[in-house]
Amino acid sequence: MRRDPSDGAGTGDTKPADLPTPVPSDSRDAPRLLLVSYHFPPAETVGARRPAALARFARDHGWDVRVLTAIAPSPEAGDAGLAEASIVRAEPTPRLPRLNRSAGTGTSATSGAAPAPTTLASVRAVAKGWVWKAGMELLVPDPQVNWIRAAVRGFLRGPDRWRPDVIVASGPPFSGFVVASSLARRFGVPWVADYRDLWSVGNEYWVRSGPRRALDRRLEQRVLRTVTTCVTVSEPLADALRSTFGVDARVVMNGIDRRPAPSPAGGPTIPSAATLTLAHTGYVYPGKRDPGPLLDAIALLGPDAARVHVVFAGDDHGIVRAAAERAGVVDSVTLLGHVSAEKSWRIQVEADVLVLLMWNDPRDAGTYTGKIFDYLLAGRPILLLGYEGGVAAELLRTRGAGVVGNDRESIAARLREWLAVKDRTGRVPAVAASALDGLYREDQLSGFLEILREAAERGVPGSRARAATTSRRH
Repeated sequence: MRRDPSDGAGTGDTKPADLPTPVPSDSRDAPRLLLVSYHFPPAETVGARRPAALARFARDHGWDVRVLTAIAPSPEAGDAGLAEASIVRAEPTPRLPRLNRSAGTGTSATSGAAPAPTTLASVRAVAKGWVWKAGMELLVPDPQVNWIRAAVRGFLRGPDRWRPDVIVASGPPFSGFVVASSLARRFGVPWVADYRDLWSVGNEYWVRSGPRRALDRRLEQRVLRTVTTCVTVSEPLADALRSTFGVDARVVMNGIDRRPAPSPAGGPTIPSAATLTLAHTGYVYPGKRDPGPLLDAIALLGPDAARVHVVFAGDDHGIVRAAAERAGVVDSVTLLGHVSAEKSWRIQVEADVLVLLMWNDPRDAGTYTGKIFDYLLAGRPILLLGYEGGVAAELLRTRGAGVVGNDRESIAARLREWLAVKDRTGRVPAVAASALDGLYREDQLSGFLEILREAAERGVPGSRARAATTSRRH
């Protein structure tokens, strides 16, 4: 008989009686929060930002915060924002091969396309793609499944007697939800699921087969039986959670992370010969984020195409190169490959216009890609290729921060307007600073803390809470 993965099966033989003894209520100086997130600094991934910001914000507002993560410490990467003693870093075991869609080499390709890949490289890329697909299909709930057991056991075997009042898990990966629900059951405390993206009903869902989709839906339903509240980044996504799983779902948007102006050291990072420079930073995902209409629009400019240049910084899976070749605008494209976070920030600030590639499909209506907030901080107007009825498009329109275009004719017309502005004034105007009002990370996290306070005060309802209390008394 299959056991519910959310009940802590396979996580060791620790019994509730083995857990730390709760501190008497009259001696608790601060509410205690355990944050479970596979991604956390020193990782520079976008997935680490929201959990790290929440942990720091809660600490700064009087919470006693502990973090459970898989990311190892790194002195070279600097401070994670919390005392290292507050972070439990449990290494996944056994180690699994890293699954990665990208077949790129990480080399730069400026002034056009890189040399064609060798036959061996092409075979390796195809094989890597099949391995990735197989891993996505077979590893449940995700390729981080090998972290569940290690994370639960690592936290329970911690050196002190600390125990949380509430647990919040941030996903993806959603193995962290299984970890949180297991720990919440063992401690007899409520837990909150923070969906940075959705799981089985998500707009970026990666599973192709019907059976696997059904399996994930059942697993998610089981895990959410014990959840107190779900949090996600937009109202359409919250509606999807409510209608699918019948849970309490709240909205806490992502936000702009404040950062200093980029260092001028090393000179400009993007070409200066073109009149109008556009930039895209980050991954280009196959199938759903298509640069083709933009490159086709440049081709429509005729002689003016030579005055427009687009810089792509990040793994592109060969998509940009192929689209540039089809459009005949190879000379208008620079491919930098993977760059550091600092260089990516400098590229954004130095560009005339920033390109945001999203999925032009109603299923992407509720997506705020994390990149949109980085772009807003850079202060450059944004050209969004994506669903015009989505929350990202609405944010740009209402804030006066950019435009949406999906066909080559409308994009070409917009490029001509920007060229004309630069001819007249020498620059494309920056986005007004007021467009960022209320969008900083701290503006959003106040609401998140209130949700966590409510969850901690509400506790675990019914017999589950009584059982946990009984187990602690014996």
